[in-house]
Amino acid sequence: MESSKMTSSKKFLFLCLALMEGVAMSSKAIPTPASLDAVQRIVFLGDSITQAGDYVTDIECWLLSQGQQIEVIDVGLASETATDLLPEENASHLKKFGFPRPSISARLDRALAATKPDLVVACYGMNDGSGLPNNEAGLKRFSEAITRLRDTALKAGAKQVVLCTPPIHDSARTPDPHEQNLVAFSQWLVSKRADGWTVVDIHSPMRWELDEIRKTNPSFKFQPDGVHPNRKGHWVMAREILTQFLGADLGTSTSAESFFANNGSAIRSLVDQRRLALFSAYMGHIGHARPGVPGGPGQKPAPSLSEATAQAAQITEKISSLLK
Repeated sequence: MESSKMTSSKKFLFLCLALMEGVAMSSKAIPTPASLDAVQRIVFLGDSITQAGDYVTDIECWLLSQGQQIEVIDVGLASETATDLLPEENASHLKKFGFPRPSISARLDRALAATKPDLVVACYGMNDGSGLPNNEAGLKRFSEAITRLRDTALKAGAKQVVLCTPPIHDSARTPDPHEQNLVAFSQWLVSKRADGWTVVDIHSPMRWELDEIRKTNPSFKFQPDGVHPNRKGHWVMAREILTQFLGADLGTSTSAESFFANNGSAIRSLVDQRRLALFSAYMGHIGHARPGVPGGPGQKPAPSLSEATAQAAQITEKISSLLK
């Protein structure tokens, strides 16, 4: 089992060196952004939106297209909150799904110890927004939880923590307490830039773009169910992280496939397969209380980290062949 970041990172970097022989660099390729100096591993934390991971894959594709030798690990968990919800706040979810919403606090130390990130990207709020009261007390609890998450990651050795505002809650309800919470969470997060925090605003650009599109296409949705973004919604998330945090010039790109001169769809599919292979192994290694996800109660044993690393190496070879 690969329990050391140094060991797995060396393997990953070796694979990247081979892969880089065939990287089709964009005409707008940029030097390594200062924000990625000394970053070998990026770990994404979040809820079901991060577990779904399309925005994570899109970001990894951009890194690959720019020749960045960085390992990306997605350990988002469906239903998860940043805030420790009270039993009464969890009651409706427990009744509907048979389990309470888990909180990142229950697994954060294990996740950080297992993944040893240089950079943490965290996106929470959607589930907190539905569970917490729509008032100052709710905002205070969310802000305290996010602050603890950031502090814990930095104390565990992460060089940077990037916090993302949550996507919108797309509801016809007016007023919508859920969306009102997300707006408040987002405003508070953006305000923390003044304290030196690195914050990417996803909520405001997504709301603006949705409103613009609906001027000519009233039925358009980024989130068919009001919560979970589709591929277009995930692209908005990836785009904002890439441009706001990494300063990427995406030009007219509207998908990760366009980052590559050839074989974009096939490369993105393989990058996603690699993400999922590592996801299952790391979630199994970390463990959590959420049913239906590798590492949770009642789930079959997940692949070991060494098995997943070997599978990832095979996928990397396929990616390399498409880049040549």
